[in-house]
Amino acid sequence: MPQNDAFALPGSGLNAFLFADVGTEQNGSPLTVLSVLARLGKDPWAQAAEWDKMPNAAKIEGLTRCISQMPLRPSDLAAARGTSGRLVTLLPGKTGTEPRIANTATIEVNMPEWVPRAALGVLLGLAIIAGTFAAGPPAKMPAAPAIQSITQGQ
Repeated sequence: MPQNDAFALPGSGLNAFLFADVGTEQNGSPLTVLSVLARLGKDPWAQAAEWDKMPNAAKIEGLTRCISQMPLRPSDLAAARGTSGRLVTLLPGKTGTEPRIANTATIEVNMPEWVPRAALGVLLGLAIIAGTFAAGPPAKMPAAPAIQSITQGQ
């Protein structure tokens, strides 16, 4: 089942791009890339992820087209291509992850599927053995009386 990017918001790597200022509307309100895409009826995360996979020229062209349809101040509309060029540098790159912080290490463990099952089997065996010993030693049976030999008296 494909993952919906709306649920991956904090770690999507697209936040810096989507929440960046595009310009100021004619009424004085700031406008973000997220607002531009939402007003155009596009899923902002899906569109940003799609642009992220494109060459820079295509990213700039697509974003410029979107910005040009907004009610921005004339100076912001005139600078739409330059704004787009600046904003596409905020996209994370083809990996779709947050930029890595220097001096951090990532450990990747590839465990065969049988290892957890084997560990569970060992733990279950140890539990059975421990339960057996916890029950204590078996109760001693009383010794049977010695049978005297009939031939003893002869």
